[in-house]
Amino acid sequence: MHGLSRQAMGARVLIIATCSATGSALAQGVEPPGPSSEALARLDGFALGLTLADRFSGVVLVADNGEVVFEKAYGKLDEKQDRAATTESRFNLASAGKMFTAVAVLQQIAAGRLTLDTHVGEVLEDYPNKVFSDQVTVRQLLMHTAGAGDINELFGVENEAIRARVHSVADMVALHWDRAPEFSPGSDQRYGNFGHIVLGRMIEVLSGQDYESYAREHVFAPAGMTHTGFVDCTDPAPDLATGYATVGGERVPNCAVEPARGFPAGGEVSTARDMLRFIEALRSGKLIPPKLFAEATKTHHEFMGLGFFATGYGPGVPQRDFRWGHAGGSDGICTDVRTYPRTGETIIVLSNRDPPGCYPVSNFLHEQWNARRKQVDPAN
Repeated sequence: MHGLSRQAMGARVLIIATCSATGSALAQGVEPPGPSSEALARLDGFALGLTLADRFSGVVLVADNGEVVFEKAYGKLDEKQDRAATTESRFNLASAGKMFTAVAVLQQIAAGRLTLDTHVGEVLEDYPNKVFSDQVTVRQLLMHTAGAGDINELFGVENEAIRARVHSVADMVALHWDRAPEFSPGSDQRYGNFGHIVLGRMIEVLSGQDYESYAREHVFAPAGMTHTGFVDCTDPAPDLATGYATVGGERVPNCAVEPARGFPAGGEVSTARDMLRFIEALRSGKLIPPKLFAEATKTHHEFMGLGFFATGYGPGVPQRDFRWGHAGGSDGICTDVRTYPRTGETIIVLSNRDPPGCYPVSNFLHEQWNARRKQVDPAN
């Protein structure tokens, strides 16, 4: 008799997880205060199925109003080594780290050093492109409506030499500070990385600190994030996850195609617990005033708040699906940090696999609720 392959076993677990019945609360049309034990068991089965099918590795954390109700690691910390991921493992955050820059900017606003309508040139007085410096505002940079564009020179094996000579946020800004906005600021929305680098440089000028020092002192420390920071991509620390990229047909550590360290557009490393501490520090007012936090995490345009994703809304979308947070992805990195204000859930998924590998996991609880609700009440 032939046994099932790991992929087939994973597919079977996936099917079992997604087809299980929901609890009585759903059948009665009652929205529970948080995820049920049955829902969390299905989530575990789903993530395990993806892992056995070689489609996921990482850490999944679910909190109910700040209290951890589910936390588990899956798969390997390094696909070429026999090191299992643990719940204490640190993962690259990719663009989820943009939330740290958003908080730093909002802190400057709370301190009266900035407003949302401050223009770039009011802080970066030597910014050479006057269209950009005179027309682009802090608000537009936070919302990706400035036309700031991207900074592709920091990514890809072909740009290794450029990355090697970029040593500061000022160096990153200088790569494109002669470039005009891609469209009239405020007239469109196009996600990119360069805008947050400009914001990072503004933070440096206003605070008198380099970006890394500012983030450590004013974001990580007050939130109690002792396992979050800026590390070299090649750091051999045993708790660091290694992501891989395909270069020339071979799988190599993603240091070959990524910035060497985190920067204002992302790339810091953290644990799932530390990211929960960050979320709770925001919700409790430790990092920015509650009124400013509420403004930053509501939808201002399309999918964006002020530096945070604020999405999951619209015709036919249940109110319980609205969420704020941020995701990130690159070669060998997939991160999703989201909080659902209506249900009180925070879902954090950190992975060292390519996107979109982590997103089905972070979507699972709400997609399953909605699917089962449709079965119970097709008219809803």
